[in-house]
Amino acid sequence: MKKIISIILLAVFPMFAMAGDKEDKIRQLMEAQGIISMFESQLEMGKVQSEKAGKQMMDQLLSQIKPNEEFQARFTAAFNNYMDKVTAPWGTEEIVSVWGQYYGQHFTEKELDSLVEFYTSPIGQKEVKASKSALTEFTAHFQNLGEPIFQKATQEYIQELKLVAKECNCQK
Repeated sequence: MKKIISIILLAVFPMFAMAGDKEDKIRQLMEAQGIISMFESQLEMGKVQSEKAGKQMMDQLLSQIKPNEEFQARFTAAFNNYMDKVTAPWGTEEIVSVWGQYYGQHFTEKELDSLVEFYTSPIGQKEVKASKSALTEFTAHFQNLGEPIFQKATQEYIQELKLVAKECNCQK
């Protein structure tokens, strides 16, 4: 029995070691490609956009009423509750791990070595900088296009809610 367990452990242990090596190579590649910092930026951007949307809705509502300090505090608490709910519950480490699972399955360790070698070379780093610059401009372009659409939809939504609430006459 001990012999069988030893054989199984000897057969399985190298696979765990190889998995760790592959994960390390994927992380190195992601760092060289600037993907980790990109994911971190996306998480932060999502938080900022959610905060902006929440504040806009609050400002729109507050422009119609004049709450006293107690209700101002309740509105602030509601905003904080909203932010807690819309903030992504995952962080960079989980994103890196999941990316590694989906991305890594397409490459052997030797191929990953070649990719790391390329992306850490001068031309690879130039490609990363160009991609990062283009992505920033690309993202800003579509955010600028989408902003008026989002603003209009939010204002219409708030107006519709107010109309329904007024017609409902169902305040407590």
